[in-house]
Amino acid sequence: MGWSRLETRAAILDYLWRSGGSFRPQLISHVGLTDASVSRILNDLRSEGLIDEARRRASYRGGPSVFLSLNEARHLGAIELSNGVVHAGLGSLGGKVALSAAWPLADGASAVATQQAIEGAIVQLRSWAQDLAQPLAQIAISVPGYRPERVANPIISFDGARTLDQIEAQLPGTPVAIANSIVARTLSHRISVSPTPKEDPYLYLFLGHGVGAAFVDEHGEGEGLTIYELGHNVIAREGLRCRCGHRGCLEAYVSTGALADLLAVPEGEILAGRMPAVDDLPPSVLREIEHRLVELGLVVGNALNLKHVSRIIVAGWPEWLGRRAKDSLVAGID
Repeated sequence: MGWSRLETRAAILDYLWRSGGSFRPQLISHVGLTDASVSRILNDLRSEGLIDEARRRASYRGGPSVFLSLNEARHLGAIELSNGVVHAGLGSLGGKVALSAAWPLADGASAVATQQAIEGAIVQLRSWAQDLAQPLAQIAISVPGYRPERVANPIISFDGARTLDQIEAQLPGTPVAIANSIVARTLSHRISVSPTPKEDPYLYLFLGHGVGAAFVDEHGEGEGLTIYELGHNVIAREGLRCRCGHRGCLEAYVSTGALADLLAVPEGEILAGRMPAVDDLPPSVLREIEHRLVELGLVVGNALNLKHVSRIIVAGWPEWLGRRAKDSLVAGID
């Protein structure tokens, strides 16, 4: 298969998360590696306190008796910049959220204001870790528009180097991973469904405060994800102004902020899932929403010309429209 040691670790942890735990033969079969290779990684994960082993009888005669799972006693920290808020969270390796806090952050906030909110989140994580009396296994940070090679983030003022320095000062030695928001959301979707040995590649599309997409190939190299800069495709050269500073970006038409303007409601109502009844919408507003989803479909269709996939998963506010949203998207794609 040609996986690196890091990729093998990720595949094992991913499977244990998604399956809720596994006997060794099933784990080996799923990741497609030798018993010796898997054993070496499991020894590392065991010594790091990331996995548990429990005695459990298999459902068939003569089967294994050691059941592997993620260690629920170890915790992760998370910082997310989204929807005008800096969120901090603490959760177990198995995904149980223990604690959370938030700091409001407006669109266009200055670099100083953004970093102050992030520092508040870091200090809070340190306090939680002290209460646990154990180091965090990792801190994961999700940032819209983030790419490590970018000098400046077009969406939000985020200083990655300073953030890492602040974490090292407050939580020395803690591993840190920073990812683009769409990567985090796509991975969140992927690990929420049961693992299958032959998952076909697909496009994951999210419409929220921001708009993003990623191609997912379970059997591809690395994370198996390729970000597609969908939200900032220009669909109208002199169109609505986007929060990135340009005009006519798709995001300016199909984000929750754009939808809020059409519905004449605060964006917070949409983000909280408090949507008006579709049948109560003025016909002109409903036609405009459907038209914008057709435009979205056109952009998605162009993406599929670059990389063909067998299915598309759409997350976010279009679920509210049900079949109307699907029909509009398909009309644009076709």
